[in-house]
Amino acid sequence: MQSDDRSPCRVTSECVGTAVVVSVAGELDWTTADELSDRLGEVLRPPSPVVLDLTGLDFLGACGIRLLLAQRDRCLRDGGSFAVVASSAVVLRPLRVLELEDVLNVRPSVSQALGRAEVPLA
Repeated sequence: MQSDDRSPCRVTSECVGTAVVVSVAGELDWTTADELSDRLGEVLRPPSPVVLDLTGLDFLGACGIRLLLAQRDRCLRDGGSFAVVASSAVVLRPLRVLELEDVLNVRPSVSQALGRAEVPLA
């Protein structure tokens, strides 16, 4: 799944084993949260584990955070698991201030979010 490159929010998804990894780039705020919610509704199949990769975000607003919490609740209610991948201050700062890192199961990489150990590059 690929979104329009002109959109302020670009979304792609892929299946990795039984998990669905959704990558989001650009801006996640009140103007794009509904679009992302619709796209997630298209690709998420409970109880598949969900990894939301936000390493491509340039901005994370309050409506985006609300969407993350709602998706987490949906995944857990449906018997799945949920993790957020974030490494930039743009995403981590608001999640830390709101003390949501543990709630949203924030991990520094997709492989860690999928439960795999990082393999150092030789």
